[in-house]
Amino acid sequence: MSIWTTLLIGAWATIRYLFFTTVYWLSLLFVAPFQKPEILWVLVPIWINLIFTDFFQEKHSTSMGNAITNGAVAVWVGIDWVRHLISTLDGFSGLLVIKFFICLILLAFGIFVIINGIKGAKYIKVIARIREVSYLQLMFSLVIYGVVALSWKFILVVLIYAPIFYFTFELIDKYAPDLVKEDSGDGSL
Repeated sequence: MSIWTTLLIGAWATIRYLFFTTVYWLSLLFVAPFQKPEILWVLVPIWINLIFTDFFQEKHSTSMGNAITNGAVAVWVGIDWVRHLISTLDGFSGLLVIKFFICLILLAFGIFVIINGIKGAKYIKVIARIREVSYLQLMFSLVIYGVVALSWKFILVVLIYAPIFYFTFELIDKYAPDLVKEDSGDGSL
């Protein structure tokens, strides 16, 4: 086998891998939620909050108030995750412990953001942007509700495609017109 054949096989394998992982990732966002409609109870508000907050509030930057609100949304979603796990409790398992741990991480993050945001810590405006918080909530809601299994493939796809999710919204914000002009405080719009 020549080097060119090996390179072509490697390139083809890479293209196939990227295609199938992209399809899997897109199915996580747009197909998997409809396999278990009760998950829409938490996903629809996350999507609505993401779209409106990103486009109308955080298009140019994140304010401290937005960051604190994003922390509050994380707490609310974490509470819903715990509610769901308790309502479907069917026995003890290692996976259940992991799911409760994920809930605890989200709740702790939200409380951390709220407390430190109220204290005025500037880094909160960086770690509590709506895109990152919503992305993780959208992805891990699928695991908590049992729509997809927690696996290394899932975790890798979530991590690998996080920048694509982020920059997709960044491009939308860059090219979409400003529909609402903020009052500059001097009487002009």
